[in-house]
Amino acid sequence: MSRKFAFRLQELHALHANLRGVFILMLLLTVALLAYMGVRLWAIPDPVRPAELASLLSFAAACLVLCVGQLQCLRRMRRDTREKIEQMTFADELTGLHNYRYLEQRLGEELQRATRHGYPVSVIYLDCDGFKLVNDTYGHEAGNTVLRRVSQTLRASMRAEDFIGRLGGDEFLAVLPQTDSSGALIAAERLRTRLRALDLTAPGGERMDFVGFSMGVASFPAHAARREELVRAADAAMYRAKKAGGDRVCL
Repeated sequence: MSRKFAFRLQELHALHANLRGVFILMLLLTVALLAYMGVRLWAIPDPVRPAELASLLSFAAACLVLCVGQLQCLRRMRRDTREKIEQMTFADELTGLHNYRYLEQRLGEELQRATRHGYPVSVIYLDCDGFKLVNDTYGHEAGNTVLRRVSQTLRASMRAEDFIGRLGGDEFLAVLPQTDSSGALIAAERLRTRLRALDLTAPGGERMDFVGFSMGVASFPAHAARREELVRAADAAMYRAKKAGGDRVCL
């Protein structure tokens, strides 16, 4: 958990507590005012002047409106807090993609559905060729920039039902529900073509043409029946692509 996210979460909790305190205070004030109006109207024999009644009703209505508004704020803050917790738990901070924990959970769920309904699921294991040279030559910030650019392209290239995440370092995993190995090979080659078209430049303006992308494809149930086996099969296919010269797709 990063310090930035942790600090933001503390802010949300503090604001939520303050709003809750004000909401309770306004609610008690509204209840007390309504109780006073009830006593004034039915327990005290003196008639209530219209001006007095109008002012009491206006004040009570204003209190109720404030209570409703603060209740909506509390709900929104609770939703924001939940989203921040999910972001810290399941998002990769550098790229904004899902992290390994999310991929592991979602892939397991997807395979359960695929088993139940009888459709294939494919995964694409991606590794950036030459990435170590980027870090060694131009520094880690240049490497982080490459990872961000790659992540943006991957995210923009996936279907709505697909999901993709960063496994760590320069390795990524894409999960393609209802896609067999032939369809995944086409999708992987399309991804590789788009990634190779990226204009990756070093801080000094030099083009980093040496960066390539090796990808391995594996499918359920053709190549593996379990989540771990499926990822290992795609990983092995990716290493075959590297051994064959890199910057290619292998099954």
